[in-house]
Order: sequence, then structure tokens, then C-alpha cells
Amino acid sequence: MVNKYKIASNLFFTLSVLLIVIMLLKSYIEYQNFVKHPEWSAPFSTHLLVLVVTYLFPIIIALILAYIFKYKVNKK
Repeated sequence: MVNKYKIASNLFFTLSVLLIVIMLLKSYIEYQNFVKHPEWSAPFSTHLLVLVVTYLFPIIIALILAYIFKYKVNKK
């Protein structure tokens, strides 16, 4: 029987990697959109800051949960 903590650890790690890839793709798309519209008043760093704040907390939480479940797998 496969350990449920190992599955949860792998799922949370995969989720965090997927969120990082999505964040990078979204930042690239937003940058391309920002370059096409120079009349926008906010600098790109503000757009990037909002994007990082939006994605960083779920990424950190998923990595912490992946580490906790991996610790429980190694403990048994």
C-alpha cells in the first residue's frame, strides 16, 4: 500500500512547481501586454508586485505542507 503522506507530499510539491510556472508565464504575458500599452500610468514593478504577492503565499504554503508530509514519511 502506498503511503498517503508520500502521495500528499508529492502532490503539494507538484502544486508548488505548477504555481511557479504559472506565475512566470503570467508575468511574461503581462509584460508583453505592458510593452504594447506605454500609456498605462503604473510601472511594471507594481504589476509584478501584485502578481508575486498573489502567488507567493500559496507557493510557500504548498512547499511547507510538502516538507511536513515528507518528514512524516521519513519518520515512519
